[in-house]
Amino acid sequence: MFENDADANSSPNQNNNTQNDHTDSYAEYLARATQACDQGDSVLGMHLYLAAFERAAQDSRMIDAVVIEGMRRAWQLACQHKERSLAEYIFERLEPYLTSEEITQCASQLQKLALDKLEEFGLTKEDLEDMTEMISQDFNAGSLFGKGGQSGKLLSGSAQSPSTQAFLLPTLGSVGEKKSEPVLANPSYKDLIGFGAAIKTMQSFGVGIDDDPGFDEFVKTLHARHGLSRVPISDAFLFRCPAREDANQFMMATVTEMRLPSICMRMEENLQGMPVLCVMTSTNNQPHLNLARNAIEGAAVLVLEDIDLWGPPLSDFMADDMGAFFFSHLSRGAREAMNLIRSAIENPEVYVFMSAGEEEPIDEYFLDLLEPLTTVDVDLPTEKERADIWLDVARKHPSLLAIENERLVQYSSGMSRLDIFLAAREAVEEAYKASLSSRTYVPVTQSNIFEKIALYQPLESDEYIQLEDAVVGSFVTELDQIDDLLKGNKE
Repeated sequence: MFENDADANSSPNQNNNTQNDHTDSYAEYLARATQACDQGDSVLGMHLYLAAFERAAQDSRMIDAVVIEGMRRAWQLACQHKERSLAEYIFERLEPYLTSEEITQCASQLQKLALDKLEEFGLTKEDLEDMTEMISQDFNAGSLFGKGGQSGKLLSGSAQSPSTQAFLLPTLGSVGEKKSEPVLANPSYKDLIGFGAAIKTMQSFGVGIDDDPGFDEFVKTLHARHGLSRVPISDAFLFRCPAREDANQFMMATVTEMRLPSICMRMEENLQGMPVLCVMTSTNNQPHLNLARNAIEGAAVLVLEDIDLWGPPLSDFMADDMGAFFFSHLSRGAREAMNLIRSAIENPEVYVFMSAGEEEPIDEYFLDLLEPLTTVDVDLPTEKERADIWLDVARKHPSLLAIENERLVQYSSGMSRLDIFLAAREAVEEAYKASLSSRTYVPVTQSNIFEKIALYQPLESDEYIQLEDAVVGSFVTELDQIDDLLKGNKE
C-alpha cells in the first residue's frame, strides 16, 4: 500500500556524534523490532515499532523517515493480524505523514477490518447488508458528539431532506445522489414576520440592507478609502433566544442575506437514540472544499445549530466487546468535524453563525474554540411584533379575521413566533375539518383559537388564567347564540 521511504532494516549511524542518548533509544527499538520480525514474532515487532515512534515523537519535533517507515510496517502487521483497534490507533498517528491517496487506502482497509470483525460476532453477509442499508437511511453524514455521550465517526448516508444533501469529509467515500424535489430557499429578512428588533440589530453590522442604494454607495466609499474589497468579517455570531426555534429561523434568514455558500451542522438522534452530528450543504450553492486540508476555501458561512446542545468530542468507549468495537473507531470522524470548524474560524473569509436557547449553557470547550463572540439577542416577540404576526396570520387565513386582534396579541404574550403560527394553524385546521363534516362553512371561533393558544402557555401564567376565563365566556356566548337560533326556529 505504501511506497517505501526508507529501508525498514536500516538504522541510524550509531557513530554519529550529533545523536544523543534519546536517539539511540528509539533506534534500539527499531533494531529490536526488525529482529523480532525476522525471528517470526511479528506481534512483538509491531509493538516495538510503535514504541520507537512514541519515543521519537517524545524526544523530537521532527520524526526521522526510518521511524515513519517503521510505523508503516506496524500498520501492515496490524492489518495482517486483523487488529482493528490497533490499526486505527496507528492510522491516527501516521496520518499526518501520508498522502491523500494513502489516507483513502487506509480508510478502505479499516472498513474491511470492521466488516471482518462483525462477521466474527456471527453476523452474516446478509445481516451486514441490512445493517448498512439501515445506517444509510438513518444517518446523514455526521459524527457522534452529544452531551454526556460518545464521540463519533462520520458515516456516509443519503440526504433525508430535499433541501439538503449529505456532505462527506475526506476518506469516507461518496454518497449516491437521490432524485429530489426542487430546492426551496431559506427565507430572507423580508419574508420574516415579527423579527423587527433582531433585524435592526443585524443591520447595524451591515447585514440585510444590501438593497439600499444609499448604503451601497456608502460601502463603496469605505472600500475605496480603506483599501478593502469587501466588508470585513467580525467575530462569530451567536443568535440566542428563549425559544431556540426562533433563533434558528432568524439565523437561517441571516445566512440567506449573506448570499454566500453555506454548510450547516446540527445534532440529531438516530433510531438507536445516539446523538449524530449531521453536516449538510445546499444542493444548489455549495462551498468549495479542500479535501486534503479538510477546510473551506473562499467566502462561505458555517452554521452551527443549537450549539448549547453540543458536548465536546469524547473518547469514552462502552465496556463490552461489541460496544468497544463500534466506538473504538469513531474518534476520527469527530476530529474531522472539529478540524473543519477550526479551519472555518481561522479563515478570514468564512462567517461562523451559531444558534442557542437560553436554558442550557454552552460548553466551555466550544466557547474557548469560538470566542470572541458577538451575541445577537433574538427576544420573544414584543407586543408590536405579535400584532404584526397575527395580522399576517389573518391575511393568510381569512377565517380568523372575525377574531379580535387585540385579544390575540394579549393572550399570546410570552409565546414564540413558531408557537403562535402553530396555534393558529391548529385552530384553522380544526374548523376546516368541522366544515367538511357538516358540509357547511364553519369559521374559527374565539373559544377554538383561545383553546389552541392556551396549549402553548404555562399553566401558572397569567395568560393561561385569562384564556380559561375567555374560553368559558366565549362558550357561554356561543350557547346563547344557539339558544336564540333555536327559539327563532320555533317561532
